[in-house]
Amino acid sequence: MISSILAAIGAFFAFAAAIVVHFFRNIVWKTIRTLWSKHRFLFLAGVLILTGSIGVGIFHIFYEPAIPPFNPSPHLVQTHNTPQRYDGYNLYEGKLIDMQGHIVKKWKSIFLGVINPQTGDYYAEKYYEAPLWGRYTWDDKVIWEKHFPIHHDIVLTPKGTIITFTKEVHQYQGRDVEFDVILEFDKDGNLLDRFSLWDHLKDFQKFHKKLELDMPKIFLIPEEHREKKSIWGGSYDYYHLNSLSIIPPNAREGMHPAFRPGNWLISFRHGSMLFILDQNTKEILWRAIDDQVPGRLEGPHAAQMLPNGNIMLLDNGRYRKWSRIIELDPVTLTIDWEFQEKDFYTLSQGYVQKLSNGDMLVTEAEKGYVFELTPDKKVVWEFYNPEKQDKTNATDDKKWGLRQEIYRMTSYPKAVIDRWLR
Repeated sequence: MISSILAAIGAFFAFAAAIVVHFFRNIVWKTIRTLWSKHRFLFLAGVLILTGSIGVGIFHIFYEPAIPPFNPSPHLVQTHNTPQRYDGYNLYEGKLIDMQGHIVKKWKSIFLGVINPQTGDYYAEKYYEAPLWGRYTWDDKVIWEKHFPIHHDIVLTPKGTIITFTKEVHQYQGRDVEFDVILEFDKDGNLLDRFSLWDHLKDFQKFHKKLELDMPKIFLIPEEHREKKSIWGGSYDYYHLNSLSIIPPNAREGMHPAFRPGNWLISFRHGSMLFILDQNTKEILWRAIDDQVPGRLEGPHAAQMLPNGNIMLLDNGRYRKWSRIIELDPVTLTIDWEFQEKDFYTLSQGYVQKLSNGDMLVTEAEKGYVFELTPDKKVVWEFYNPEKQDKTNATDDKKWGLRQEIYRMTSYPKAVIDRWLR
């Protein structure tokens, strides 16, 4: 019986091979010969176009814009003579600098730092993915600390609470996958709310197509999409939540429940998604996903609603290999304003903050470069991280010799900070 089955399988493959050979010999090859003899010029043009298209496609897949090596010649700060330039203080990696780049204040905890303008208190994680974060005084004394890792953001809300993210690991499609958890604390560090994306996974999946990690384990995932066991214990990251902002009072708040002040606007890098959740029920009220936005979203960051009701965000362009800043009309999902230029590209980090004078403070993270951009797209202030990456401060030895990265820079009004500097 086994020999009969093997014979049948052999006959099937022989028959299939004969059909393929016949197809190529009598149809494909015959067509090529006819085109060559009668339309030689068109045939050559077609071959060149096809070859060029394949080459461009391969180049686009593997090309990564180079990050320039550390160059000490640019000034720490370049200020352009203009009355539009914002006058304040800027915070990055535990350092508070003035507009000339001088450090006026430092804290020991350097990651995700944020200052409470009312109290002068400072919130931060010790370092990237450190199992320690907390609230500290202006003079860097501990008010309270938490001994577990957080990631991407610490948000001080208008109602006086603190929101941040952690992760939990679940077996999903045969893999150890991390799912984000949004935590909300009161000012004394007491946990008020815990929102797990794992618990609400089906609610979100209604709004988007299947992601890579939705495939069963029999389907191989590219090795570069797999990470070493993280501090949370997972090897894959499902949504990669990277920002949360609170909907402010805005010009559209009466148009739809999504635009009510206090709701949560969140951003997922994977799948390139934005959602607005009801601040109380966490019901999904609005979304903008991938190709629903003109030009497609690709790994966006720092989504925030502006007083005019538009949503401003940094669209990293991690697949097209160039970044842009856009203002998105959340009703029509059209773009009202856009900034892009040839050399503007931040792969997987970066930040944009709207300043009170209408300008934007933009962090081009991997290049260690920050600039202030006017609405008419003029650069009026620039900052270059003066540090160089080496074995003492780099997370990857491949980055040695490059300018030190800046995860994000945020600006604070001069009058607010001067009050605490006295």
